[in-house]
Amino acid sequence: MTSPEKPSNTAEAGSTVGMQAGEIHNSTVYQVLPDSPPEKKYEVGLAYLRDGVPTRARELIDDARAHGHDNAEVRFHWVLAMLSKRSYRDLNPDERKRLANEVHRCGDRRPDAWGRALSVVHDLLDYLSGTDKDPEHALDQLVSLPAAQRDQIVHHLDLVLTGGLKDRFWADIEQQARDARESHDRKNRVWAYFEPSPAGPRARRPLPDTTTTGDRVRAGLATITAALGAGYLAKTVILTAKPLPMVAYLIAAVGAVYAIRNGARWRFLNRRLAEHETRHSGRIGMTETTDEGFAASVTRKFEYYFAKYPPAGLDAAEWMGTSAGIRSWLRNEIVELYRESRIPPSRVKWLVRFLARDARDQWSSGELFSFREKYQVSAATKSVCVLSTMVFFGLGACVVSAAFEIEILAIVAATLVMVFSSLYAFRGWSDITGERLRAAEDNREYHRILAGREDEYRRWTTKLDALRPSETQMETWLTADRTIVVEEALRHYRLAWRDVLTHALLQTPGEGSKYARVRGGPRRYSKYDIRLFLITLDGVRELGASIDFEHMTNTEIERNNFRFDAVSSVYVAKPTALSCDLELTLMNGEPRGIHVTDATGDEVDPDENLDAVARMNLEVTGFTHTLHILEGIAAEGKRWIERDPYLAKPPEGLADVLDRPEPVET
Repeated sequence: MTSPEKPSNTAEAGSTVGMQAGEIHNSTVYQVLPDSPPEKKYEVGLAYLRDGVPTRARELIDDARAHGHDNAEVRFHWVLAMLSKRSYRDLNPDERKRLANEVHRCGDRRPDAWGRALSVVHDLLDYLSGTDKDPEHALDQLVSLPAAQRDQIVHHLDLVLTGGLKDRFWADIEQQARDARESHDRKNRVWAYFEPSPAGPRARRPLPDTTTTGDRVRAGLATITAALGAGYLAKTVILTAKPLPMVAYLIAAVGAVYAIRNGARWRFLNRRLAEHETRHSGRIGMTETTDEGFAASVTRKFEYYFAKYPPAGLDAAEWMGTSAGIRSWLRNEIVELYRESRIPPSRVKWLVRFLARDARDQWSSGELFSFREKYQVSAATKSVCVLSTMVFFGLGACVVSAAFEIEILAIVAATLVMVFSSLYAFRGWSDITGERLRAAEDNREYHRILAGREDEYRRWTTKLDALRPSETQMETWLTADRTIVVEEALRHYRLAWRDVLTHALLQTPGEGSKYARVRGGPRRYSKYDIRLFLITLDGVRELGASIDFEHMTNTEIERNNFRFDAVSSVYVAKPTALSCDLELTLMNGEPRGIHVTDATGDEVDPDENLDAVARMNLEVTGFTHTLHILEGIAAEGKRWIERDPYLAKPPEGLADVLDRPEPVET
């Protein structure tokens, strides 16, 4: 039976695959108001930078600085936000000039750890801007920085510290990635990030007491009529002046009381038993559906979880047959309670799972069908009812016979009125009393059921809150996964960083992945497709890998090598205003489509900007830097390298290499 959390997907390679599940979590991590103090804006900007959204971080830090919150630490993080996920070639001249001014000015003014860190960045940028400054001094200073500053520079300047600049740090970066990959109990926590926030507990409210004033009036009139008939019969018996009929009348009256009392209980218990048997047999409430919407999804979840949690001693097939009635009853209850609330089926999954386990536990403890014992009419009740009824009719006949000695027609009429009115009154009052008992009993059951679901809801939400990773942890793990993919590519191609002029890494949603995001943050996926482009003097090395982020497994999916002049075109398509596809065409191959990202209106809160969310989702993929590199290669071939400020003054021997014809592609 297919798990509802992991639906199958049969899309062909190259197809645009929709997400299998999506969720947005409420969070205050990125919550900032226009009138928030600058310190708060800086704090939120720092969170965005930490969590891989540098553009939004730069905006907020700029805003904080404009309102007076400005020091070496703030400027240091502004510089990191400017360079994060960008290479030096991605900066325009104005950005480069402002960047140089910021780090130089603050580095001179504040010679503390933050100022020293800015000076290191300044020296690195001087080197990259084409000066004759020796990078070794900056690298030595970088190594000597405290870990708090050094690690941030190495992480956020990943695309700046490329080539030979990264060689010195790569072994440490790789080891830190392998250590970070399984940190904070990732294996047992990632699933919680993609788990939907559960919908609040609900239970089907019982029908209120359905008796009306008219029912009580009719029962009361029937009772009065029966009493008048019985009174007339009693008067006649007294007029006979015979003690035996009078004693018989009194005993018959007592028998009637017992017959009515036990008969009403018998009738109530039989009706309640029939109701519960019908509920468990599934003959009522089987609201079947053939649609593929909410109801169909809930049905599949009930089938999955009931099959997953059979009682001990029963196999799944046997349990599914035994529980068919109660499963259908519960399924219809959930559909009825949540269908019209525009709640996704995934948010009631917790409740379906709880109901399946609860049904299993009730079966194991004997409570599932305990209603049969509860509503079983006892032998004593049946015996008393039958005997008292026989006494009533037997002695009643004697009383009527004695009364015939006084008058016949009036007694016959009084007797008939008494009997039929009594039957009508009995039926009326037993229904009224039974309905009152039923409503009270169902109300107690409703509160018991709701309390159980509320307890499970609190348990489940507490567990999710405790396990759900933070945005920083998710970004740390994803960065570690990407780093390992890069290391595997370098090892496969037998390259060191000094052999790599620059690189680009594009992360896109994997096929059949789930996604989730916190309010104000970017989408994160349970599976990623990674495309790494290593730009070397001899051409481009491309490696594609699939990351199962939830289960921490990497799978290589493709490798390509091509010359610079082999890139025919790079095309960006926008199937919708909020999605983006990249199409790469080589001279000797078919166009390759890459679905980069998309966004939908249902994942954005009313106070969020959909366009801003779409841009944020695109930024975290590394799309902009990758596009710059591929467009440059497609337009200029190898000569694109010369536009790099650093390579404009190539190291010894590199100029000759640039002038050599390209090698034949292998």
